Amino acid sequence: MYQQGSRPSFPPIGPTVRNLMIALFGVQIVYMVLINGGSQQAMLENIPLHAPEGIESGKVWQIFTYMWVHDHHDVISHLLFNLLLLYFLGPMFERKWGRRDFLRFFILCGVGGGVLTQILAWIAPGTFGGPVVGSSGAMLGLIIAFGMTYPNREMLLFFVLPVRGKTLIPLTIAIDLLMWLSVPSPSGAGATRIAIAAHWGGMLTAYLLISGNWRPQRFLYRVFQMKRKRSRKHLDVLKGGKDQGIGGP
Repeated sequence: MYQQGSRPSFPPIGPTVRNLMIALFGVQIVYMVLINGGSQQAMLENIPLHAPEGIESGKVWQIFTYMWVHDHHDVISHLLFNLLLLYFLGPMFERKWGRRDFLRFFILCGVGGGVLTQILAWIAPGTFGGPVVGSSGAMLGLIIAFGMTYPNREMLLFFVLPVRGKTLIPLTIAIDLLMWLSVPSPSGAGATRIAIAAHWGGMLTAYLLISGNWRPQRFLYRVFQMKRKRSRKHLDVLKGGKDQGIGGP
């Protein structure tokens, strides 16, 4: 829920957000039916992202498919939380960007979460390896988009606490990290804890897309501009000191 003026308002749902919510719910139902039926092994081996061995074995599609299903052992809280984030944050960006660009942003954030999970699983398989499911990377990408696009707009966190967009980003990162650290590393093959690498990947992708820094030339240009500003600031201090007689008799 976000606030316009002093009164909280519920956003009207656009067709893209509505279709995404239906798709996430519908795919989850089919996934659970097949798991409880005779296709459990095929579903669990092919739909989640098994980092890093899934991509290594040629199952590249897992970077995309993992985001459409959620943990069947804790599906209510996992799926419900993500659907709520999509409901509250999705409509404003569907209206702002248009249906096609919003859908592209959502999918890219989800895929970005899978890519970073795979990379970190190659580097530290004991920490980031294992099966990963859920659209949280895409949903947290929407939080980054909200904080960067509407830094001064308030959102009611947990329906009670008003938080500005620019505060929501570091708060989300801190809560996510604390939740990840609070859950002990799992034991047993295939066991996982909170897929923080997918969260980081979704948030990083959102930042790159919103800022435009995914283009190398723009990123390098901004770095150059920052260095120029620092250099000018340093020269201005020296020039000011000379005008004021610093170091003179």
